[in-house]
Amino acid sequence: MTARVSFAARARGTGAAVAWIVAFAFLGGAATWALDQVRPHSDPRWWLAWGSLVSVVGFGLATWLVGRVLDRRSWDELGWHPRTGVFRGWALGFAVGAVMASAAVGLAVAAGRAAVTARGGWPAWSAAALPLGAGFLLAALTEELMFRGYPLRRLANAVGAGPATALGALGFGLAHLGNPGATAFSTLNVALAGVWLACAFFSPGGMPLGWGAHFGWNATLALGFAAPVSGYAFPLPAFEYRPGSHGWIDGGAFGPEGGIVSTLVMLAGTTALVAWSRTARTPEPAA
Repeated sequence: MTARVSFAARARGTGAAVAWIVAFAFLGGAATWALDQVRPHSDPRWWLAWGSLVSVVGFGLATWLVGRVLDRRSWDELGWHPRTGVFRGWALGFAVGAVMASAAVGLAVAAGRAAVTARGGWPAWSAAALPLGAGFLLAALTEELMFRGYPLRRLANAVGAGPATALGALGFGLAHLGNPGATAFSTLNVALAGVWLACAFFSPGGMPLGWGAHFGWNATLALGFAAPVSGYAFPLPAFEYRPGSHGWIDGGAFGPEGGIVSTLVMLAGTTALVAWSRTARTPEPAA
C-alpha cells in the first residue's frame, strides 16, 4: 500500500513538473515570437546577436514569471547564486569550454587530418568577431535558459537529477537534429554536451558556469578556428578550417561536434565536472 501511494505521489509530482515546464516553454516561445515581430532590422552581421537577444528576453521573462513568481522557485534553485560567485563561475566555465573546444580541434587535426590555416586579415577578423561573439554569448544564455535553468531544476525536483539530466540531454540532442549536416552521431554528441552542461548547472558554479562553458565552446570553435558549430559555418577572414576525410573522427561538415573527437572531450569534461562537484560537497576532515 505504501509503495502504491508513493508511486501515485511521484506520478502527480512528475505530472505537475511537466505542466509547469510546458507553461514555461509556451510563455518563453510566445514572448520571443512577439518580440521578434517588433525588433529593428539591423546590420546583417548582427543577425545572431539580435535574434538571440530576443530569445534571452523571452525566456528570461518566462524564468522570472513562471519560475520565480508563480512556482516560487528561488534564484538559488535556479542556479543564479552559485558558490563560486557569478563572475568567477562564468569565467571558469568559459576557460573550461575554450580548453575543451581547443582539445577537440587539436584531436581533429592530429587524428582526423583536419586543417586550420591562418590567412591573415586581422582587422577584418576583428570586425566580424565582435557581432559573432555577442551572438554566441547571447545564444549560449538562451539555450541554458531553455534547456537547463528552470526546466531542469523543476524536473529534477520531481524525478531526481540523474533522470532529469538524461531527459534534458535527449531533448537538447533532438533539438539539433535538423541542423545542417546532422547525423545520428552528431545528435548523440550534442546530447552528451547536454549532459556536460547539466553537470555544470548542478555543480558549485551553477548557471554562470554552464553559460560560460557553452559560450567558451562555441566561440572558440568559430572565432578561434573557424570550425562549424553544430553544423553552421561562420566564415572568418583570418582562418580557414577544412575537415579531414573521415567524418566519424572530426565530424565533417557538421564540425567537431559531429565526430568522436567531441565524444572523447565531452566524456572527459563531464567526468571532471562530476568529480569536482563531489569534492566540493565532501566536508574537510576535522583537524
